[in-house]
Amino acid sequence: MSKRAWLFPILIVAVNALAILIRWNALPETLPAHFDLQGHAGGSMPRSTLLLYPLAGAIICGIAYAIARKAGKLQSGLVILASGIGLVILSSTMVTLTSGTMPVFMLAEPVILLAAVVAFIICLVKARKK
Repeated sequence: MSKRAWLFPILIVAVNALAILIRWNALPETLPAHFDLQGHAGGSMPRSTLLLYPLAGAIICGIAYAIARKAGKLQSGLVILASGIGLVILSSTMVTLTSGTMPVFMLAEPVILLAAVVAFIICLVKARKK
């Protein structure tokens, strides 16, 4: 299994953590959350919750990597799936950091997730045919 293939999902998690760290001191203790498409917040969360986003991405990458080590045929599909989920988490971070003023991030989430799941299914089908 190529460890270089895992650089992209790891980079996504690192960018997510870096984005939070760069903005950390400028963020209020309570952040708006759950934005609609007009950018209006429907809830709030403590600033510390943002730290869970890159942690979740790292856990997902770790689980996908562990599974890929056991099921080598699915490695490319798992890299794609982990990357897609990581991008969705990064998108959620960016929505929060921009206080919902960038709705393009919200619209990107379902598209990225759907593309990652479809790519994973394609890799799964190809692995079964071999």
